[in-house]
Amino acid sequence: MLVSVIIPVFNVSDYLPRLMETVLSQTHRDLEVVLVDDGSSDGTGEICDSFAGLDPRVRVTHTPNRGVADARNTGIDSASGDYIVFADGDDYLAQDHVEYLLRLCIDNDADMSCCAWNPDDNGRISKCSYRKTEPGLYKGRHEAMRALLTTRLMSSSVWGKMYKRELFSGVRFPEGSNYYEDDATMYRIVANADSAMVGDKATYYYTLRDDSMIHRPFNENNLRMISVFEERCAFIEETYPELAVYARSDVLMAVNHCVIKMCDERLYGHPCIKGLKAYYRRYEKYFLRGISYMPAKLFSIAAYINIPFAMRLYRLTGKHTRLN
Repeated sequence: MLVSVIIPVFNVSDYLPRLMETVLSQTHRDLEVVLVDDGSSDGTGEICDSFAGLDPRVRVTHTPNRGVADARNTGIDSASGDYIVFADGDDYLAQDHVEYLLRLCIDNDADMSCCAWNPDDNGRISKCSYRKTEPGLYKGRHEAMRALLTTRLMSSSVWGKMYKRELFSGVRFPEGSNYYEDDATMYRIVANADSAMVGDKATYYYTLRDDSMIHRPFNENNLRMISVFEERCAFIEETYPELAVYARSDVLMAVNHCVIKMCDERLYGHPCIKGLKAYYRRYEKYFLRGISYMPAKLFSIAAYINIPFAMRLYRLTGKHTRLN
């Protein structure tokens, strides 16, 4: 069973050899590895070419820098495998990552599967946390979407999953996007799936980098997350109305994310705060009914009362608030 491993890369020369070693040593050998070099300038492109010269399963496409969304689309368009998996160039895989995900799909007749993942913070590996009730088969389109909206294991990240190639029929990542492109696309992929198998074995390792987007200072692009989740909410309300409470809750999760990013930099008087108040008024009741952890709900209650007050309270507690 041919599996296409799509890897978009941009200036990851320090990380790519590690990833490629774990990809090429997979226990499932029937692979095509699609490397899309998105205009790298640090030697990443040459590393891609060197691996293509070492292993005939590796194919490389070099493109001008257009962003990770376009690079993934290029990979999808050129993939010929029965199944597709994604990996980011700075992450790495357990040796049985592909085999595990494929077995989940085949044994359960599932259109897609996902695994747990372990964050790697400069060599310090921590375990993925999730609710004990999450793993299992979600059969039917309603249930597959419920898995996306209500489980931490599924998540909106496209990595750590395997998909039948036909799930991408009519679905591509938003062109030119470098922000929240996974969130904007994942629900559309799941909408094409009749079933999803959620596994609990951690076979993907996610690298936490100091220069990653999660660690960058707050900027207006962070607000894009809110509009992405509003678009997702509108889709869910129309197509899966019985799941709307979770989609509405996630809109406020995105707002919390932005507020806490501002809080970390003490932007108590940021101009966008005034506009964010309306989201707490509209979505607070759904967030309290949703699946978020209690610290996040308490933060949202404080922000509902007064956003700058919630930000200062968060700073005083010194505690990390769960956002999902």
